[in-house]
Order: sequence, then C-alpha cells, then structure tokens
Amino acid sequence: MQMPFTLRLAYHSFRAGIQAVLIAVIAWLFLIPATPQERDTLGALPGAQYPDGLREMRTAQIIVAVGPPQIYGLIAWMAGPQVPAIAVRYAINEMAQGRFLPIQRDQQASDAQEPYSTRTIGGARFITPD
Repeated sequence: MQMPFTLRLAYHSFRAGIQAVLIAVIAWLFLIPATPQERDTLGALPGAQYPDGLREMRTAQIIVAVGPPQIYGLIAWMAGPQVPAIAVRYAINEMAQGRFLPIQRDQQASDAQEPYSTRTIGGARFITPD
C-alpha cells in the first residue's frame, strides 16, 4: 500500500525545508565572514575576515538560541563529574557573547615548546653503567 500523495508531498516538503535550514546554518558557520560587530567583539583587526574564535562563538550562539535546557546537563555529563551543568551554561553563554573563548591555537603551540635553558652542567651529562 502506498501513502496518499498529499502525505508524501508534505513529508518531502518538510524534509527539504530541514535540509535547507541545515545548509544555511553550516554556510553561516563556515563560509560567511565576520561582521564588523563580531570583529569588535572578538577583538580582531578591522581587515580580518575569519578571526580566531568566530566559529566557536557562532556555535555557542546557536546552542543558546535553539538548544533545550537539558543540553547543558548532557554536556556536563559528557565532560565528567567535576563539571556542573550551571558552569557549562555560564561558559556557553559567555562564549556566545564573545567574552570567553577557548585558548588560542598560537598560545597552545608556544606553551608546548620548552624554554631554552642557559644552565651549564659540569662533568658527565649521563650515567654510565659499571
């Protein structure tokens, strides 16, 4: 038995609408350059099209706008028992407003390098077995 034409039309129209919304959201996240307001919020240079933290800020804005309240508890549960849901909610709201962003990639690279030591060691620099 085949579904009536009107139900099939409604189903396919709904599916096409969901696909269009998802494509628009993904394009906004990855392809649309930052607006002047977003650049000011992130503290980027005036000519920067994709400043650091732009995608994270936009993702947080989506979570705040359409995410149900239970999403914060789910993220806290996935992060572990030491992270309460209220802290996750606060962090995501701050990220959405551009005030709290994850550590920058350049800072991670500079923190990973060990500082050069000017210390001199007298004598043998390794232990030799007897």
